[in-house]
Amino acid sequence: MNSRPAQRPSITIHVAQTLDGKISLPETRTVFSSPEGLEVAHRARTEHDAVMVGSSTIKIDDPQLSVRYCAGSQPKRIVLASSLDIPVTARVLLPGTAVMVIGATGRTSQTRVDLLRRAGAQVCLVRATDDGLISISAALEAVYDWGVRRLLVEGGARVLTTLFRERLVDQVALEIVPILLGVPAIPTLANIGVGTLAEAPKLVDVHVTHLGSSILVRGRVEH
Repeated sequence: MNSRPAQRPSITIHVAQTLDGKISLPETRTVFSSPEGLEVAHRARTEHDAVMVGSSTIKIDDPQLSVRYCAGSQPKRIVLASSLDIPVTARVLLPGTAVMVIGATGRTSQTRVDLLRRAGAQVCLVRATDDGLISISAALEAVYDWGVRRLLVEGGARVLTTLFRERLVDQVALEIVPILLGVPAIPTLANIGVGTLAEAPKLVDVHVTHLGSSILVRGRVEH
């Protein structure tokens, strides 16, 4: 019998970046969004079943991933952490909304699994890539099986890069903030496998909105 084909949720990237394409200073909690941008970002959370980030975002920014700047339902929360090495004191683990932490098989210990479960998280281990990271396709299949059909991804750069490299992004909402950071700030994306202009993902059905001094660019991604 053939196994069923892998299924995944629809994926929307929602991030704030500088004019020169940076999303944070190194190892520093960096909030770019305007007040209007924060409201739009939180409204986006209410419109999705879950919001997902990587472990570095949890360790550096310690976000709640909850809805606070507008009215609406609370999304589920998902953290990608290959070795499950997020603090059990992380605010994403506060009671109130379901949270799943996804790790890579063979990269963690039962002790870490038990600690996170006692902190209130559902823990899911999926296959690892050759370099020991989470297989993003396996993670998304687990997310789909958890009942998530609309997934909002807010970072960090490694997660965003992987999703674009694997051609898994369906929509983008990008808040462009009118500041410049230069280097060594963290770029929004690293190598996404584009060798020619024809291979570059394109944003279509584009809508541009002013959010105070920022600009919000939304569109559907064509790979």
